[in-house]
Amino acid sequence: MIKLKKLNKLTLILAIILLLMGFTPLMAELFVFAEISADLNAQEVEAEAKLKDLELKISQYREAISENQQKVKSLKTEITIFDDQIKSLELEIQRTELLTKKLDKQINSKEKSIREIEREFDLEKTTLAELAREIRKYDDKSFLEVLLNKDNFSDFIAELKSLEDFNNQVQEELKKITKAKTELEKEKEDLTNEKEELAALKKLQDQQKIDVEKTKKERKTLLEQTKGQENLFNQLLKKTKSDIEAIKNKLYFLEGLVSDGALRFEDAYRFAKYAGTYTGIRPAFLLAILSRESELGKNIGKGSWRVDMKPSQRQYYLQICRELEIDPDKYPVSKKQWYGWGGAMGPAQIMPATWLGYKAKIIEITGNDPPSPWNVKDAFVASALYLVNKGAGEKTTNAEWKAAMMYLAGANWKKDSLRFYGDQVMDLTKQFQEQIDILEKE
Repeated sequence: MIKLKKLNKLTLILAIILLLMGFTPLMAELFVFAEISADLNAQEVEAEAKLKDLELKISQYREAISENQQKVKSLKTEITIFDDQIKSLELEIQRTELLTKKLDKQINSKEKSIREIEREFDLEKTTLAELAREIRKYDDKSFLEVLLNKDNFSDFIAELKSLEDFNNQVQEELKKITKAKTELEKEKEDLTNEKEELAALKKLQDQQKIDVEKTKKERKTLLEQTKGQENLFNQLLKKTKSDIEAIKNKLYFLEGLVSDGALRFEDAYRFAKYAGTYTGIRPAFLLAILSRESELGKNIGKGSWRVDMKPSQRQYYLQICRELEIDPDKYPVSKKQWYGWGGAMGPAQIMPATWLGYKAKIIEITGNDPPSPWNVKDAFVASALYLVNKGAGEKTTNAEWKAAMMYLAGANWKKDSLRFYGDQVMDLTKQFQEQIDILEKE
């Protein structure tokens, strides 16, 4: 039986008209089409509702994790944090899967749209060619020849009017072709971005699965080392706190430098602490941002300012290079990503115009004139200034998370597919803060 409640009013009215006219087969097809359309819409609504539900649950788990991280360390609390992290990551995988399916549908729709525009484009070009052929008939004739070939003057006037109409049609077709070409280029650019985003989501999902297994392994290791006993956990905690030299000499990697990007953690913290003193940024958060940028930036320094940098940024990049008296082709910038243009400079991954906006303040703090995006101290300070400007100076989890998201994607910071970045930065911040606390108690 057909469920009439699923049909919209327009479809129902049309179906009744067809029934009265005797078009029963066509009416049946209309009902089938409406059923399919309604089912698809219901699936989309259900998927969106599930996505929102997952996001709510993930947010709740992350809040619980944050609250437990503020408590005094205990075995029970650490196990609870591990459990919540595992559940959160598993939900993140489900969420990424939903986003992947959603994006896949968008790509299919975009490809269909492109094919339709291309067909329209070809039709307009065919029409234009036909009009051009008609106009060419007059190209080799003078007005006098046309006039002499007509029986009367009114026919001549009609011929001229026809030619004028052809010219007007040509102009209209050219406008349509220009519009279709612009739409086609925009659709293709959007399609390319969506395909890159889809590839990034699939890569993210693989990483999330690795993170789940890693967290489960860490939980298992902790239980094995402590045998589930609080006193053994406290002994393990004391041992970790006493291992200061290992923390100091742990390598902290920074991409985007012209020289080797490896620093001792103690040295990296010194630069972050220096930036924090003058800007109000939390050193652990700054270290997490720059560390995550380096990890994301496997293609930092692999981009070309001539190709990957937004045209409006290039003049500022060349200005920076002139001031530093360096070859712009020999210094690293980032490649273009699906979430925005490339062309970001140095370990702080800052765009040229933004760098120049903070230039005077960087000089005031570091004393380096001109400052360099590829200098560690300058880069740390520039990054700190930008993040504080985005609210990170409040030093709250929410403020730092938002600043991290804006650091990555600018105006696109609210994109669902990018939320993982802010979450990972905050997880790294916690790890670095624990190491910093140990160093500070030395």
